[in-house]
Amino acid sequence: MLILPLPAAPDWRRPPWVTLAIIVICSFIFLFLQLKDGPIEARAYSYYLEHRLHELELPRYLEHLRQKGHATAADNDTPRDSIMLLLRMQADEAFMRRLHQDEIIRPDEPRYPAWKAQRAEFEKLLAQSFTDRFILKPANPTWYGLLMHMFMHGSVDHLLGNMAVLFIVGYTVEAALGSGRFLAFYILSGLGATAADLVLRSDSFVGTLGASGAIAGVMAMFVVIYGLRKIRFFYFLFFYMGTLHASALLVLPVWLGKELLQKVMNPGSHVNYYAHFCGLLTGALLATCYRWRRSWQTAEHVIAQENDAATKKLQLQAENLFARMQFEPAARLYAKLTVAQPQDRKLAIDFYQAARLQPDTHLREQACQLILTLNTGTQQTTEAWQYLIERKAMLPKLTNSDWTRLAASWIDGRFLVPAEQLLRMLSSKSGQHPGLPTQLYRLGQAFMQAKQDERAFGCWRILIRHYPQSAEAQLVRKPSPSSAQS
Repeated sequence: MLILPLPAAPDWRRPPWVTLAIIVICSFIFLFLQLKDGPIEARAYSYYLEHRLHELELPRYLEHLRQKGHATAADNDTPRDSIMLLLRMQADEAFMRRLHQDEIIRPDEPRYPAWKAQRAEFEKLLAQSFTDRFILKPANPTWYGLLMHMFMHGSVDHLLGNMAVLFIVGYTVEAALGSGRFLAFYILSGLGATAADLVLRSDSFVGTLGASGAIAGVMAMFVVIYGLRKIRFFYFLFFYMGTLHASALLVLPVWLGKELLQKVMNPGSHVNYYAHFCGLLTGALLATCYRWRRSWQTAEHVIAQENDAATKKLQLQAENLFARMQFEPAARLYAKLTVAQPQDRKLAIDFYQAARLQPDTHLREQACQLILTLNTGTQQTTEAWQYLIERKAMLPKLTNSDWTRLAASWIDGRFLVPAEQLLRMLSSKSGQHPGLPTQLYRLGQAFMQAKQDERAFGCWRILIRHYPQSAEAQLVRKPSPSSAQS
C-alpha cells in the first residue's frame, strides 16, 4: 500500500535548496562512495574465508557470547553463516578490543604469527569500505553512524525511491519551515527514527542505513502543516491506483498503522518499518510544536504560493486563448480567476475585454458588474453601465457613496449622459444622500458648458425638488448678475 501527497509544482523562483542539497549529497555518497563497497567487501570476506580465519575466530566468539549469557543459535557451518557471525563480531567493541590486545588468540599459540598478519590484512581490506565504517549498528552506535546512516542507501532502487518521495514533499515543507529549520527537523527526524532500533535491537550488530526514517518525518511534517485542509493524495492498493482528496492530518494515523501492519505481516523483511514509524512520530511532533509556538499559523504562505502558482498558470492559459481569438473560453477562465481575486483591477479589465468579444451574455454581464464594482476607469465603466441599462440587467450592489464616486468620475470625464442616468436613479431611491447635491449641481454646470441647457435645468430641478435646503440648491435659485440688470 502506498499513499503519497500531491502538492503543487515548486516555485523555482525560490528553489528548495536544502531539499535539492540532500538529494545531491545522498546521490553522491551512494554513487561515488558506497557503490565501490560491494567489490571491496566481497574481496575482504573472500580473503577472510580463504585464509580460514573463521575457523580460529568465530568459535571463540561464540564461546564469548555464551559466557556473557547471550545464548545464540548462530553457527559457522556455511559461508553465509560465517559472514553473518563475522559482522556481529566486528561490531562487538568489547570482544574486538580483547582480540586486538591478543587476549583471544594468544601469542603462544602456533597459528598466532600467521593469524596476526592475516587479520591485519583483512582489516586493511575491509577499512576501504565506506559503508562498513559509517553504517549505524544498534549494538555499537557511534555519533558519525547516527548522522551518516540517514544519507546512505543499500541499492539504486532504494536511493531512487527515497529521493523521489523527498522531492515530492520536501520542497513544500522547506517553503513552510524555512531552509535552516527544515534541515534541522530533517536530521532530528532521522535521529528519532533510530529510537526503535536502539531500544528494541540494542544487541543487534546488523547495520541499518537509509533516509527513509528522516523522509517519513518530512511526510508527517507535511500533513501536520496542512492540518485539516483537504489536499490531493495518490494511492496504490493491491491492483488499484488513483487519487483522492482528504484532510491532510487524517492520513497520518493511516501511515502509522500501515507501518505497524507491514511489520507484523513481514517480520523477516529487510525494510525497517520501525524506523518509518518512529520517523513519522518525530516529524509530527516537531511540526506540531512549531505550529503551536506560532498559534497554529504556519501553512498560510505555502498555500498562498500554491494559489499564486495555480493562478498564474490559469492566467497564462487565458492570455493564450485570447491571443488565438478564442474569446469565450478565455472569458470563462478570467471569470474563474476573478472569483479567486475579486479586487484585481487588471484581471477585471482583461475579463471585460474578453467578455465583450464573445456571445455569452451572462459572462458579459458578470464582467460589466465587476468593472463597475472596481471602478476601473471611465471608458470601461460607462460602457459597462450602458450595456447593463440597455439589457435591464442586474446592477452590482454598491453603496450610495460608491455610486456617487462613479458618477463624479463620469462628470470629470465628460461622460454626461450616463452620469445623468445614474444620478436620476440615485435621487429617486437613495433619499437624503449628502454627496448627491454636489454632483447634481456639477452635472448641470457641465451640461451648460456643453450648450445643453435643457438637460442642465433638468438636473437642477431634481436638485431643488429633492434637496431644497442644500447649499447647491441655493446657488441655483440665486439670480445671476446679468439677469438682475435686465
